[in-house]
Amino acid sequence: MRIDTFLLAFLILTPLLAGCLATDEQTQSLQQQDPIVPEDATEQEVLIEQEDIIIKENINFEVNFTYDLHRTAENPLRGFYTNYDWGEPVYDFPASLEFAYIPLSELMSGPSNFTFDTGLEPRLVAAEGRAHQLILRPYIDYPNKASGLPSFLEGQVEMRSYSEHGGGMSPDYNNSQLRQALSSFIQAFGQAYDGDNRIAVIQLGLLGFWGEWHTWPHSEWFPGDEYLNEILDLYDQSFNHTLLQVRYPVANTPNLEIGFHDDSFAHSTIGDVEWYFHTRLVASSADEHWKHSPVGGELRPEVQQSIFEDDSNSQHQNFTQCVEATHASMLLNYAAFSGGLNSTNETQNAENAALSLGYALHVSHANLSNNQLNLTIENRGIAPFYYPLSIQLTDGENTTLTLELPVYIAGQTESPISFDVSSLQLPSNDSVWTLSLYSESILPSQHILFATSPGNALIQVE
Repeated sequence: MRIDTFLLAFLILTPLLAGCLATDEQTQSLQQQDPIVPEDATEQEVLIEQEDIIIKENINFEVNFTYDLHRTAENPLRGFYTNYDWGEPVYDFPASLEFAYIPLSELMSGPSNFTFDTGLEPRLVAAEGRAHQLILRPYIDYPNKASGLPSFLEGQVEMRSYSEHGGGMSPDYNNSQLRQALSSFIQAFGQAYDGDNRIAVIQLGLLGFWGEWHTWPHSEWFPGDEYLNEILDLYDQSFNHTLLQVRYPVANTPNLEIGFHDDSFAHSTIGDVEWYFHTRLVASSADEHWKHSPVGGELRPEVQQSIFEDDSNSQHQNFTQCVEATHASMLLNYAAFSGGLNSTNETQNAENAALSLGYALHVSHANLSNNQLNLTIENRGIAPFYYPLSIQLTDGENTTLTLELPVYIAGQTESPISFDVSSLQLPSNDSVWTLSLYSESILPSQHILFATSPGNALIQVE
């Protein structure tokens, strides 16, 4: 029964019972049973007792919380990650993600036949077993690897040989059968996996070397904007929930809610060169896409083993400046997991760099007054949490209230959020209230922690 119901019953029934059942002497005795309140009691400690019923008056309190970023090292959808196809990690670097390149030939065996059960599911199962969500990119042409062209298209699609980047075979992207196959794949992929919480992000891939949407130095092989828009629109229509990324802000990407991935991060990210990643975002008016779609990519392989050294060389760009310019959330960094960090300081620098990516939601203040709990939440990170997110308030009896949160843009002040807590058991030192974050878009085994020290007040955070 709620506390206010107890109080109402007490106020109504006590005089009735006293008048109907008690003698004058008993009535006088009953009336003299005033609550004993110690002089030093606070408002929240005042109790009114009758028989075995304890009625607590409304309480007011405020809590100021302490920021603690390091407890979020394994939060979902942010930080560094590795590719298990390249090798098992030798260092337990904090991570909630992992990456996979997947040849299209492993995902479809005919014009309308798809092999997700053998080409994708084992990867998703393995990643989930490691409490990781998967970031994936389908490809046809990966230099220095066997072609990813599905077997039913062999002999039907012209393949162009090249020697750059280790060599390979680039398909004719103007081929009608290939185009039809790509359309069928994207639609089937979306129908089967849009909203699957085992997938964090899908990088569009499919076109160009490594699925990176270029065929440099053979730029004439790459399709024009008209076909790129077909691919972009198909992905956009087929995936209404799962986050998407593409390599460059080309064709119609500035008008779509699709993020970007910089696969040469901290090598050619910022600067005045027109083809650098952030420079291209600015030129395409896509430099604020990070407010609704995530920026990711790969820390350039050539700099992964040196960029976090104390005496790092000048072969790379400033990591912090690149993060601040792009608002990156997640980066492939194989060296951090494979033994490429050679000292305690370098490891600590890398872990701090990973913590600088993505969101960092902090409950800075809580105020309880008149059955309203008001919370001030800040995003002290560099980017939002991109999937739907809720905050939950749980009392000592496991009664939980839930509110959907807005998208907290880094650096912007949001209005406090409020819970009506009249249905909750009031907090005490033995039965505190707990704040936590919840999203259906992460794995059941994952937890989104506040960048806030739990504290020891009447209200604490998870």
